[in-house]
Amino acid sequence: MEHRIERRMRVKKNDSVKEGQAKINPQTATQLKIVDSLEVVVAGKRKLVLKALAGADVPASEIWACPDDMIKAGVADNSIATIRAYSGS
Repeated sequence: MEHRIERRMRVKKNDSVKEGQAKINPQTATQLKIVDSLEVVVAGKRKLVLKALAGADVPASEIWACPDDMIKAGVADNSIATIRAYSGS
C-alpha cells in the first residue's frame, strides 16, 4: 500500500479563492505531492476535496479556501486540518 504524505495545517477563509478551489504554497504542495486536488480533513469527520492552486503569497503553514465551501462543510476559519493529496478513493 502506498503511503500518503500528510501535514497538519491551518485552513483559512479567503474571498479571492473561487468555489471548489484551495490555494496552497507551491513548496508545500511539492512536499505533499499535491498535483491536482487536495483533501482537507478536520477532526477526522469534516472532509473536503478541493482543486489545488499554487499561490506564492500563501504561507507554508496554511491553505486558503473559499468561505462558501468551508461554511457548507462546517469548517470554521483558522481550523487545524490534515492536508494530503487526493487519491480519488
